[in-house]
Amino acid sequence: MVRSMELSGYEQHKTVMAQRYRMGKASWVYLISLPIQLISTHLPIPDPDEPFPGNRRVVRRHAESFGRYWRQNPGKWATPPLLLDTLFPLKEGFEAEIEVAGVEFGKLQLPHNTSAELEILDGQHRILGWKLATDALAVEMKAARTELARSRSAENAEGVKVYESKVAQLAAEQQRLTEEFVTLEVLEGITLEEHKQIFSDIANNAKGITKSVTVSFDRRSVLNRVAMDLAENNELLAGRIEVEKDRVLGGNENWISGRNLVDIVRHTVVGIDGRMTARREADMKESAIANIAEAFFLCLVDSFPELQELQSEEITPSELREKSMLGSPTMLRVLAGAFHTLAVDISDERKAHVKTGGEIDARLLFANLSEEMGFPISDGWLKTGVFPGPEAKAPSSRSQDLKKLTTYVTAWGLTGNAFTGELGA
Repeated sequence: MVRSMELSGYEQHKTVMAQRYRMGKASWVYLISLPIQLISTHLPIPDPDEPFPGNRRVVRRHAESFGRYWRQNPGKWATPPLLLDTLFPLKEGFEAEIEVAGVEFGKLQLPHNTSAELEILDGQHRILGWKLATDALAVEMKAARTELARSRSAENAEGVKVYESKVAQLAAEQQRLTEEFVTLEVLEGITLEEHKQIFSDIANNAKGITKSVTVSFDRRSVLNRVAMDLAENNELLAGRIEVEKDRVLGGNENWISGRNLVDIVRHTVVGIDGRMTARREADMKESAIANIAEAFFLCLVDSFPELQELQSEEITPSELREKSMLGSPTMLRVLAGAFHTLAVDISDERKAHVKTGGEIDARLLFANLSEEMGFPISDGWLKTGVFPGPEAKAPSSRSQDLKKLTTYVTAWGLTGNAFTGELGA
């Protein structure tokens, strides 16, 4: 007698735990937790070259960046729920087990073709990022197993050891795909036109997280750590850093923002157009970065009377902005870039330091500039071509203009004469 066998691969649906509640009086909202491995098969995967109807185009590098974040932070990553909608009647496959204050808990049957039935409202880059990370793990595992087999065939003991370790590491990452979950929030009964409106509402109403807030919370970056330590302990900076907004204007009681401070530290350490790469993060000592930044701010205070007044609370940041370009984060970035060129040695990044003679040159430059920071700005500044006009209170912050002005200002430090250097490209 032939026995009937029930195999999940032949079923028309997958059963998951879910809870649901009403959004207003009309639509149901379902909350579902899925293991990350099911994202590739159960959710629509965004295509960077072809945006979904009603959604913006995804940026592949942003998705790849999220995938790297997930891979590099086992057990320490966090994201909000993925928000989706559908016209598929999920309620027909929901079986409530418990109800508490209008929220129902039970089992939900998802069709195997949910990737075609669901539309993404929020989370495109995370979904693509997990998909790319999953695919990359599979490719890397295949390559590692191939090399392991070759090493074994060649009786290469060292190679066997290396690739056994690599296979084990990748297997652990792949295991995370089954053990770590992401929450889906699915709105039922949403048409394409309603989807477009909700997507627009999310974009228009969500309050973005500023770079300055990120700086104050994210301590993985060495620049962020150094900047926040300075913001708390440096006499000039303490109590004068805006950590909520990226721009500090008008009557704001703070001098610069957290984002501005990180930019200034970066320019001081690696130059006006330098980047703090992963290799530099690994090679440069945090204490060395902090020492270089401290030297720059000490040089500023010693050289500019207005900053001595700010530090001693004789003037406020808003008063400084009204009387001097030293209230401009852009000008401070230029000074940081010039300080780097004149005073900082990173030829051996493991031993980054301030050169004694170079710091003297930087102090001479800043002394030359101490009478040139007031308003209205002088013709010498206007001739650089990076100020919009005689009423300007700051130079242009475009990257090419920052580099141009930094090159020019640095030339003053090398010659000892302000407004006589050649304009940088």
